[in-house]
Formats: sequence, C-alpha cells, structure tokens
Amino acid sequence: MIAADEAKGDPPSSYYDREHVAGHVRTGQHREVIGGLWEQVGRLQLDFLVKHGLKPGHRLVDIGCGSLRGGVRFAAYLEPDRYYGIDLNQDLLDAGWEHEIVPLGLDKKLPRENLRVSDSFDLAPFGVQFDMGIAQSVFSHLPLPYLVECLARIAPFFVPGATFFVTCFLVPDRSFDGSYKQGRGGVVTFPDKDPFHYTEAQLSQALSRDPNWEMKVIGGWSHPRQQQMLAFTRRR
Repeated sequence: MIAADEAKGDPPSSYYDREHVAGHVRTGQHREVIGGLWEQVGRLQLDFLVKHGLKPGHRLVDIGCGSLRGGVRFAAYLEPDRYYGIDLNQDLLDAGWEHEIVPLGLDKKLPRENLRVSDSFDLAPFGVQFDMGIAQSVFSHLPLPYLVECLARIAPFFVPGATFFVTCFLVPDRSFDGSYKQGRGGVVTFPDKDPFHYTEAQLSQALSRDPNWEMKVIGGWSHPRQQQMLAFTRRR
C-alpha cells in the first residue's frame, strides 16, 4: 500500500498501480479494492484497539487507511479531530470521505486535512504526536524492509509509551522459503511477492537494533484471513 521507492525495483503490490485502484473506485468498488470484509474487519479493528487501551481522547493514526474501512469506526468513536490517516492513493481517500464519512455526518468530527497522501510514511504534515497507531493489511502486501523503514520514520511522531499495531502474515521458520497456505481464510503467502509472509525470527533480527521500539507478537486476533498482530511500543 505505502512507501514506493522506484529505485528499489518493481512496485511490490498492485496498490501501487494507481490506475488500477482508480478504475475500481470509478465503478463504486472502493470497498472491494481494499479487500472487502468492510463491516467485519472495520468493527474488528475498533474492538481490538479499544480492548488494548484506545480512549476517545487519544490521537490515532491509521497508516494505509485506504477508503476508511477502519476510519469510519474510529472517527465515530474518537473525539473530534483525533483520527488521522495516510494512504498511497488519493482516489481511495476521496472515495472514503465522500461515500463513507460525509453520509454518516462524520465530517463534523474528521477534518478533511486529517487524511493525506503519502508514499513515504510521512506524518510530519499533521504537526501532532500520536497515542496509538495501526497498519491493518499494509505489511501483508510489503516485504520486511518496508516495515523497518516505516518504524524508523514514524517514531518521532509517537509519544513515549505509545503503541503501533501492525498486522502481517507469519509462518514457521522452516516454511519461509516457499509458498504457504494460511489456515484460516486459505490465503497463500510468499517470501518474495504479494501477499508477503515473515517469520518471528526475521522480525526479531531486523528490529533488534532499533532504538525506538519494543516489539511483541500478539498473534491471532480473529482476523478472517489469519493475519497476525504485532505490537510496537515506543521506548520511553
């Protein structure tokens, strides 16, 4: 979804094909192009974050917010001007705002400028620090170096003790090199193409020298396609 650097080679997923995404949006498929499961996964995200400490007065950033599947839930729950989102695709942000936020009257709580396009995990334009963040079904479409880059770039914008929740596909170490069929939902994941999978050992090694975050593998959180949850807590 996010952070395409053309110097790294071919884009890692179809989310970088803006015309592909725009075509779906033009035909009213802004929910489907981000993976569907609109009600189920939208509610799941809110319930999970509330269970893990999200309060109405917190500032929350949604990285890879898409057409606001989680955003409509978060904006309704949080106090005004507390939800922020970034995404690679302007068309998705526009569709989410026009077809999801405005009809529900949530534009009174969610300023349009709180939704921004970024291809580099750039949170600086918001001018705030965040109490919590989430990236749901973002790094399932990106190789591990993108997650490492993301954590480094967003760290200055999280208050000490804040948590950034990330979903991804995990596999046993012995299964990393080949395709792997995830049990729930039957998604087939890969080490080198979308949808990507990681191992816990890879994550630990890649982030072992990161001075900004402590990682915890939460694991299952009832995701219908068996994405697993990671928690990154900003060091104090």
